[in-house]
Amino acid sequence: MTTLLEITARKQLKSFLLEVELSLSPEEGQVLVLFGPSGSGKSMTIKCLAGITDPDAGFMSIGGRTVYDSRNGLNVPLRQRRVGYLPQSYSLFPHLTVTENIAFGLFDRDKSQAARRVTELVGQMQLTGLEKRYPRQLSGGQQQRVALARALAPGPAILLLDEPFSALDAAIRAELRQNLILLNQSLSVPVVFITHDLEEAYMLGHRLAVYDQGKVLQYGPREEVFYRPATKAVARLMGIPNVWDGRSLETDPDRRLVLVRTARCDLWVQIPPGQPLPGPGQPVTICLRPERINLQPAGQFEAPADNPANRWPVRLAGEIARGSRYTLYANFLTAGSPDFPAGSGPQTAHDLELEVTAQNYDELKETGRQDLEVVIKPAAVHLIF
Repeated sequence: MTTLLEITARKQLKSFLLEVELSLSPEEGQVLVLFGPSGSGKSMTIKCLAGITDPDAGFMSIGGRTVYDSRNGLNVPLRQRRVGYLPQSYSLFPHLTVTENIAFGLFDRDKSQAARRVTELVGQMQLTGLEKRYPRQLSGGQQQRVALARALAPGPAILLLDEPFSALDAAIRAELRQNLILLNQSLSVPVVFITHDLEEAYMLGHRLAVYDQGKVLQYGPREEVFYRPATKAVARLMGIPNVWDGRSLETDPDRRLVLVRTARCDLWVQIPPGQPLPGPGQPVTICLRPERINLQPAGQFEAPADNPANRWPVRLAGEIARGSRYTLYANFLTAGSPDFPAGSGPQTAHDLELEVTAQNYDELKETGRQDLEVVIKPAAVHLIF
């Protein structure tokens, strides 16, 4: 089966060396998200792929067609790479109408064919009635749709989107994200999408590459990167607030369970099949996403005997309302381990950060919220070692 995308590139930039090795095959999905802080090399990666900038060395192919190979001296010009590129600024021509902007890349087609393609995209991108307007007469969301239509007009082999929603308000961003998901399903065009928004990365990406200082720290399926980060640095970039150092105390190989001691608590972790178990006393790092913690009135849950759950009484230390959900901060009411004396753990005003839905929050308010406990399934905890 033809590989949709291969990128191996090295380029010396002012503050760091960009080194990238990525690939995307059809069975892995259509959308590759490049995620990471600003200035980490994401935009430079797609500029090299598009042919806007040359890497110092590397190999790149799109849909099985090699477009750059430094060893063999091959460098296909930008216009011949069949790449649809949408920069942050959209770069619409201010003196051209919506129709003329979309038709700009169809210079090599006859007029009737180009007109049919423009009409098709105007309808597809919900631009009907705006054909004769100029960019200054359009909203930010409309400008974004025109720029996307222009990028799609020539029928590119791949679509490169550099934070296309970053300048839009929340409502328009949500609408355009959904439109892009549906558009990708109907067009079957592979997409490389740059963002530093976690929600956007999860919604859109089939595979995720996490960047920092020119390096890809982790690359893999979306769920794997979100829920099983390879390092502490990736865990923090993935927005995991509960990252605790500890060490393994005991293992249960039959059930693939490990008991881990941390400064806050001892807890059971379930290791996925195929992954090794840590040895006794081995240093490890706990990663626990806030939405995978269950908060409830004490005594409501009984753990099954064959699969123990982690369960502790807690007291809430603070909260932040976020509309449909709440971020809550809690402290354990049980004493910490004597092997990790006070001051050995992270210095924060709370032990645990968790998220609950607004409905769950309202239900807890009705019960008084005084006698609470957290329950964490061993499979919800990720272990780095």
